[in-house]
Amino acid sequence: MVLHVIARRATDSLLRRASGEAFPPLVGAAAFGATLTQTVPTEWLLVACVAARGKNWLALALWAASGAGAAAVVLYLGFHHLGWIPLAARYPDLAASRAWTAAAAWLERYGVAAIFAVMALPLPVPKLPVLAAAGLQRLPIAEVAAAILTGKASKYGAYAFLAARFSGFAWRMIGPTGPASPAAATGQGASRATSGSNAS
Repeated sequence: MVLHVIARRATDSLLRRASGEAFPPLVGAAAFGATLTQTVPTEWLLVACVAARGKNWLALALWAASGAGAAAVVLYLGFHHLGWIPLAARYPDLAASRAWTAAAAWLERYGVAAIFAVMALPLPVPKLPVLAAAGLQRLPIAEVAAAILTGKASKYGAYAFLAARFSGFAWRMIGPTGPASPAAATGQGASRATSGSNAS
């Protein structure tokens, strides 16, 4: 719970910097942290950032994919090198879950192509079981990293494009209770927030 509160406050702080030149790299850093801690969906974070600065949607998508992809690779490497015992201690219910069974079956049948597909699919497809199963199966690191990065780049590119082109898509995804509407993030006032141009 504490991590989620911290993550939301960090997101608010990030969006207040939307007008700065360093905003895209900051989005990448935020995506890395969100993926590593599993506190905020990176797709949601990206859409909020594009809503705040839509003119740079492609750069934001690429930075988010790089950050989230790097974090996913770190998670994979952790499972790859540490093995089953630390995984079972950290996620005791994982091995008995349907997601774990499905992930192991997908990897057995399709290999790294399954990783690309899972990373490229929209929410709520679970990613952690796939990374854990891939790490325990010791799939080639370079192939796994390439599948993760290309999958996330494909998905985040699509999310960012939709959020930039269709404000209703972004607003529905973030919702009125999100940490920042475009008006709040950019300081443009309530009139624009009620005009339907806010993305979420």
